[in-house]
Amino acid sequence: HTVPNQVSPLGTMVFGSLVDPRENPNSGKPEWNLGFVVSVSDAETIFQAIEQALEEKRSRDLRFPKGNEGLKMPYRPSEKKDETGQKVVDPENLLFSFKRNAQVTTKTGEIKNTTPPSLYDSAGKIVTGTIGGIRGGTTGKVVYEVYVYDRAGSKGVSLQIVGFQIAQLAKDTIELAPIEGGWVSEELDPIAAALMADA
Repeated sequence: HTVPNQVSPLGTMVFGSLVDPRENPNSGKPEWNLGFVVSVSDAETIFQAIEQALEEKRSRDLRFPKGNEGLKMPYRPSEKKDETGQKVVDPENLLFSFKRNAQVTTKTGEIKNTTPPSLYDSAGKIVTGTIGGIRGGTTGKVVYEVYVYDRAGSKGVSLQIVGFQIAQLAKDTIELAPIEGGWVSEELDPIAAALMADA
């Protein structure tokens, strides 16, 4: 059962694949995924959406567990590195896991590709051009659905990505020192030429 579109609070992507699906190492199936850090104080709306989905499931299925013990949940404490570089629990933040299957199997056994998560800019407009990779450190909000699953030996909640609104897009920040006496490009674009002339 699914609770329809919710919007997360602002958080930070720490890993994931929002543009090209990757193979899930457990299932072997392709999926889009997102590890998303939200502060404990901001996470309340996600917990409310999870609780709403569980209440709806329990009202329809009296055999579903009444408590949350033993259910798999889509979050865990976030981690950070201490002064020595060791990973330690970060008590102020939670790491939420969002997923979206790239393929579904129909009742007839046919495998169909699904659409990727929609990407939005900070103004809420859908991104139609190519964006390349969206990397860790990018901040934004997740549009998601809460899904309660009840399979033999596995019961719990998953958060399914519908879309992602980018607040700040993290960029590769590789700065290279010049190589003494190395090759220098002759062609400068006009802006670079103007900047160099001013230097």
